Amino acid sequence: MKTLASYDAIPYESIPITETHVDGLAALGRLFGVSTADPRRCRVLELGCAEGGNLLPMAFYLPDSEFVGIDLSARQVADGRRLVAELALGNITLLHRDVMDGADDLGRFDYIIAHGLYSWVPAPVRERLLALCATNLAPDGIAYLSWNALPGWHTRAIMRDMLRHHTREASDARVRLDMAYLFLEEYGAALAAEAGDLAPILETEVEYLKQAPPSYLYHEYLTETNEPMLFSDFMTQARGHGLRYVADVDLHTLLPETLGQAAGQVAAEIDEREARIQAMDFMRARRFHRSLLTHAATPVYDVPDLAVLRTLAFHADLSSDAEIDLRSPAAQPFVTATGSRYAVKHPLAKAAAMWLTARYPGGVAYTELYQAAAGIVATHGDAALATEEDALAGELLDLLAWGGVRVALDATPRANEPPARPRTHTLARAQLKHGGDCVASVRHTAVHLDEAGAHLLGLLDGQRDLDALVTAMRARLDPSLDPASIRDGCERLLWTFARNGLLETS
Repeated sequence: MKTLASYDAIPYESIPITETHVDGLAALGRLFGVSTADPRRCRVLELGCAEGGNLLPMAFYLPDSEFVGIDLSARQVADGRRLVAELALGNITLLHRDVMDGADDLGRFDYIIAHGLYSWVPAPVRERLLALCATNLAPDGIAYLSWNALPGWHTRAIMRDMLRHHTREASDARVRLDMAYLFLEEYGAALAAEAGDLAPILETEVEYLKQAPPSYLYHEYLTETNEPMLFSDFMTQARGHGLRYVADVDLHTLLPETLGQAAGQVAAEIDEREARIQAMDFMRARRFHRSLLTHAATPVYDVPDLAVLRTLAFHADLSSDAEIDLRSPAAQPFVTATGSRYAVKHPLAKAAAMWLTARYPGGVAYTELYQAAAGIVATHGDAALATEEDALAGELLDLLAWGGVRVALDATPRANEPPARPRTHTLARAQLKHGGDCVASVRHTAVHLDEAGAHLLGLLDGQRDLDALVTAMRARLDPSLDPASIRDGCERLLWTFARNGLLETS
């Protein structure tokens, strides 16, 4: 059986990729006219699944769906299988297999995911990957492919060329990685000082790579194959396999109105959709795509359908430090838990953000969301604005396009407060046991834990109340620490765990 030595030596970080979750893929497909399968009862194939860090949480939370992962790294597949066995999950299979061997024996899938694969394999493998998508994708299925894009990736290729040259005489993956980090340390300041017009780009790249995970640095910058391409070339290849473009996960990249006035006007005048997207890639100097494809015979809308938007459900974790202004459409900053900022304008949208946050990680159907927001605005703001439902739909689409809210087919209520005696749920316990500092949230985000957070999460066995947890954490950290500060820290972490769905609810 073939394997890939560099991925065995330096396993790629295997974590949830939020944008690949079938809830979101299904809803985005519907927005563009594709009758996607219900995520609660579907078949999913991931190509390049590594340890299953992306696929396994979906299998855990969607027990009536079936998941299959393929990867060329024997080490990572073996590690993933151990975790699957420990969790006794019968709806997921991880296979040590080369994509070139195909998947004819696996049947058809409603969703096919290939994150971090397409640009990083030789041309014959890229062709095989697209052929596999065409052959194994069910009618109205969605294939997700991420890939490095031109023209923007040209700037990163400069650093890649330097690092590959600097490490060219070493063959061992670990040695090459160490040499790359040494290069960044020794040459970083010199590059920033002497590289002329390129200095700001190189300085930013150096600082970013110093902090990046080792697996990212190696497999993005040192690996033999990394082939960015133009959107038009990607689509030529996709069409050659009977596939058509649906959308990108980053919806704002499809909309001319998200550009500046001059660029937006130029893009809006281009009638043909793919030519328009390519032009916008040029204007943005785009580096990366997360593209959704389907069969060529499947009808696809050019733009999102607001009527469909009103049939979907939303979830978001947004907050604002300022008092919420529900009387005027003045822009107000809202911030996600990860620090991303969004300007929310219409009072209905502000009230909707409040309502979604109060129910996060649960989802809210659009009809309920509008009714709740209208009630809040009518009571606490300008009642005349409470009836402007079109404004809410438009701004929700805008927030969705920029990632401020996320979308799913169905609203699923979820607990978001820690119980008196919290217990870590099975998946998070297993991930902690296997030595990871990252656990998967119920919303398919990667929750990275420091030592204290990991220890507290490991203590949650359903037997200890807050007082007992404070005592245990004080003994672990430093008995001389102020009990009040430890209690405050424990309370904040417990709320964080609850809002990420890491606790059992019954």
